[in-house]
Amino acid sequence: MSKEEFLRGLENALSGNVPPQVVRDQLRYYDDYIRSERQNGRTESDIMEELGDPRLIARTIMDTTPGAAEGEYEEYHPFGGFTGNSERSRQDEQQQTAYGTYGSNGNIHYYNLNKWYWKLLAVVIVIAFFTLVLTIIGGLLTLVIPLLPVIGIVILIMWLVQGPRR
Repeated sequence: MSKEEFLRGLENALSGNVPPQVVRDQLRYYDDYIRSERQNGRTESDIMEELGDPRLIARTIMDTTPGAAEGEYEEYHPFGGFTGNSERSRQDEQQQTAYGTYGSNGNIHYYNLNKWYWKLLAVVIVIAFFTLVLTIIGGLLTLVIPLLPVIGIVILIMWLVQGPRR
């Protein structure tokens, strides 16, 4: 994984889950850290191996940021600042504007379904499903129950006519 891939992964994982200022601060911190380690003679691959998965780091940041992962923050995706190419940044912004949900330039937009109102919606859907199933079963039983004595009499007559089998 390269430095740019790491920073982009961290940005994507944090964006919308923490305040934009936290995203900027963390990206700046890890960019500075990687740059200083490179100046100390370490290779980029060693640094990336030491840092690990940016999503795990993002999860830790979200866990320690009050109010994080609530989905209440605006998306933050100005990643072009770390590439050193402002023209590329402008092109990315144009693509994001043209395509909407950050799908055209490799960024992934996901929906966090781990919120109380999504859980409530799931419970309501499950209750509605079981209510519907029980209503259908109850309707079928109301049709079949009046016919049970008739079916019983028909079976009794057939048994009497054919005689008991042994």
